[in-house]
Amino acid sequence: MTGSAIGRRGVLVGIIASLLTACGLGGRSDAAAVQEALRVAVEALPEHRTGKVQFQDSNSAGTTISGVLVLAGRDRAQIEQSLLVVLEAVSDTYDQQPGVRTAFVRIEAHPEGDRATRVMSADAVAPSSGANTTTEDLTAYFAE
Repeated sequence: MTGSAIGRRGVLVGIIASLLTACGLGGRSDAAAVQEALRVAVEALPEHRTGKVQFQDSNSAGTTISGVLVLAGRDRAQIEQSLLVVLEAVSDTYDQQPGVRTAFVRIEAHPEGDRATRVMSADAVAPSSGANTTTEDLTAYFAE
């Protein structure tokens, strides 16, 4: 095969990959769709009071699910239980999204009117390695 034939084949493969990604059949997730699915799932929970879950998927910043939420509960133990409900919803919803990669999960939860009491996702579901819980950690935790 000549160099120009190899070059044309490479361009053709690149075009096909781009089209598949645009159609949602390859490449990365549809960040806006994942964001909306996570938002709807979390805000539908009776434990949710205020706050928003954010989803980011980029080459430079990586893949992250984050947010600062006010949840039902008056003390740390109750907030941790509410956060576990949120994390399970996040895990279930995220696993259903096409084209998603393992994401870091950095969600912080507070009781209403008390920003000093906070529970982090890593406090509720321990990371398997490193400092941050991942979506793989959530899947393993809730599968038990």
